[in-house]
Amino acid sequence: MEEQTKTIIEKVFDTWPSIRDGQVISDISVLDHLLSLQGERNAFGVAQGINNTFSGFTNEDDQSIVLLSGESTDTPDEAKLLAHILITRLLVGAGLHVDRRIQDALGDAYANTWCVRGEYRTTPLVLAHSLWLIALDPQNHSDIPLAIDWEPTYYQNSKVWDLDYRLFSHYDVKERALDWAAHISYSSERYSGCSRWNIIEPLIRINDERAHLAIKQLSDSIDPETEGIGVAEILERSRISRLLETNSR
Repeated sequence: MEEQTKTIIEKVFDTWPSIRDGQVISDISVLDHLLSLQGERNAFGVAQGINNTFSGFTNEDDQSIVLLSGESTDTPDEAKLLAHILITRLLVGAGLHVDRRIQDALGDAYANTWCVRGEYRTTPLVLAHSLWLIALDPQNHSDIPLAIDWEPTYYQNSKVWDLDYRLFSHYDVKERALDWAAHISYSSERYSGCSRWNIIEPLIRINDERAHLAIKQLSDSIDPETEGIGVAEILERSRISRLLETNSR
């Protein structure tokens, strides 16, 4: 596919392996382009006043995402939030976490995943990819408050957020995420719509007993959904399986 015809998400998928594997990015203009998409049209929550999320779609794009491991989003809102997390993951992994724009992007990613009250409101697919933000965050042990702008009307829904509790740290988010990972690892029904491999891979990078427990449980389980999975998707899952074996030695 010619570069100019690739979608934003396709460019993210093309660039991510180099960053994930610690290689040098040959063309940092891709990062400049992704950074320029913050607060743009079709970004998650932008119509409700959120300004710090990244847009993964143009008006012409189908607002859905099919991951390299075969899973796909079900709704435009899920796709928009996942797109924001995928772009934020790329930029954090590239070392841009020191920039306030990335810190704000992390804040909105966490506000819509781990900072809600009660049951988590988004899908296991989105939550699994949000684990990457924690794995890559150099401050994930810190009590420093997250840069979350709670002012937009979107965040004034008391059914979703505790309006009297707005102070979350990097450490708070990590604790909630690891509790979730340990909990869902006991039953595939708890992470329906998400391959276990997409949960395992970021957990490999987190040194915590709950991460180790979740990895053990997930690695001993079987993916229930295999129908319709092609060779490319199987190879992606096999890549993570080999990574797990390497890190288990």
